[in-house]
Amino acid sequence: MTISGNLDFAASNSSGNNGTNGQTISTNNGASTTSVLRFIAVEDLGGGLKATAQYNFDPRTLANDSGAVTNAPAGALYTPGTTGATFTGLQRDEMFVGLSGGFGNIRLGSPNSIGLGAHGDSSPLGTGIGAGYTAYGVSGTMTNSYVQTRYNRSARYDSPTIAGFTGSVLYAPGGDELATGTTALNFQNSRQATELGLAYVNGPLKVSYAYVAQAAQTNSTGWYAAGSATTSNAKTNVSMLNANYNLGATTLYAGFNSGDALKAGSSAATAPTSTKGYRVAVKHTIGAFDLIGQYTTQTSTLGTAGAADVKAKVAGLRADYNLSKTAAVYLGHEDYDSGASANNKHKITSIGLRKSF
Repeated sequence: MTISGNLDFAASNSSGNNGTNGQTISTNNGASTTSVLRFIAVEDLGGGLKATAQYNFDPRTLANDSGAVTNAPAGALYTPGTTGATFTGLQRDEMFVGLSGGFGNIRLGSPNSIGLGAHGDSSPLGTGIGAGYTAYGVSGTMTNSYVQTRYNRSARYDSPTIAGFTGSVLYAPGGDELATGTTALNFQNSRQATELGLAYVNGPLKVSYAYVAQAAQTNSTGWYAAGSATTSNAKTNVSMLNANYNLGATTLYAGFNSGDALKAGSSAATAPTSTKGYRVAVKHTIGAFDLIGQYTTQTSTLGTAGAADVKAKVAGLRADYNLSKTAAVYLGHEDYDSGASANNKHKITSIGLRKSF
């Protein structure tokens, strides 16, 4: 059994006309990485076969003393209520059991999605400040609008690497709608999902492709709401192509996506929201300093008569000073424009410290 993790706190200042403004010290707003606590058990079964159990916790809820969290991400502990779900305590990160060997690696539970890994191949800022994975920490926007971080109940298989190629497939059967008496509580992962991936690594070059699809399904009103009315969620799919190339001290990144927003289709008459975007980035190392710049854009076509396309943009900058292999201080900045006609801009500047162990 091994215990490892990462803690990342940032002092940040937020300003703009479409979000919460002011100063805070947090593991969410302005942080460069996700804080996590991992418990990992690996057993060698012989013949190259290994069994793995992993349970990760996201300590950010307790770290920020936020108490109950509503509309928390999938994997949080919850107490169903008559008007929705109230989430309390530690939020769960990855959790799975697995077998690995010459056949590859299979994991059952809630491993990270293929789409999340593909996003990372074109994002040196990861999912932190300036990355455009979420917009100023709000999930369901930007990249997170078409990439599901993980699925509560899923199976993932990754093939062994052959001539630089690795294939991946993930399947979540869905059907995890909970009922309490006559009231049904619908959760985000109740939709059937399939993800496919293909990655190629050759020296300094890495290229990855991911296909993410969710099946159509009729559920209770709203993602986390309770009620007797039903909501029809349309079938959605998106394709992602990402790459990076290392030139020594400098690494170049690029990514492109096209398809539907995963959470589109709030009624039977509503077509999925078409979305496409790209991201470009550069990372340059000078001694103990890592300098990163990234630009992400996402254009959504609402499909409503007379409605114009909405183009959202995130520009991110971060400078890391590596105190050691596991500790760094950083200065980050994010400039977000939702593309809306009003209440569209938000900025975050942060200084932080992270330590992995």
